Amino acid sequence: MKINHPLLKCEVVEIKPRIFVVTVKNDYDRSMLFCRYQEYYESPHSMFYRKFFTLEEFMKIYSKKRKTSFFSYPLDWIGFNIPSEVLIESHNLFKNSGSFYDDIMGQIISFCKKEINDDSKNWYLIGTDKLNSKILKHEISHGFYYTNVDYKKKMDKIIKKIDNEDFLLMKKKLILMGYRNEKKIIYDEIQAYMSSYKLPSWSDNIYMKYKYEFIEVFDIYK
Repeated sequence: MKINHPLLKCEVVEIKPRIFVVTVKNDYDRSMLFCRYQEYYESPHSMFYRKFFTLEEFMKIYSKKRKTSFFSYPLDWIGFNIPSEVLIESHNLFKNSGSFYDDIMGQIISFCKKEINDDSKNWYLIGTDKLNSKILKHEISHGFYYTNVDYKKKMDKIIKKIDNEDFLLMKKKLILMGYRNEKKIIYDEIQAYMSSYKLPSWSDNIYMKYKYEFIEVFDIYK
């Protein structure tokens, strides 16, 4: 599905079973489309996590938290991933707040639900710049972790084998980056980074020590 809004153009495709990708070339537009929904899903800040907030409130508070004189979100985050039930729940809160981004997200949700055609089945939404993006593998691994029970079990099993000292260091770096300090979020991010590319703040030694098992599992499902 293609969306040709005067202020934003994007395309939605089901790239894997129950995993949809929204491609938006412009980093700013992609971030603005997803930011409230992503922060509703996993924000480390209590004023955003599973709460109603306007786009303007988010922009102001985020800039203050980051100690910047401008809204740096489009520079800080380039890929997005949200489970269907959280996306639908947040859209029901946000849809009447007067932003055209919410109108577009509503069209995206309607398309995905129509394609799935079964309300009992969960699905996953990814936001990236293009279908051959370098971050797509990372985002798809999030989709697998949510939609495929066997994939999640295998990745969790590998994570539990990580040395505690290494795990705590990985977790600390993720939290400092802005990820929520919650077990399921940390586990999900570890498996996604380990199966796609190294987080810059992680040491090469830690990454090389564990990455092969994660990549092996991802390659089975890709």
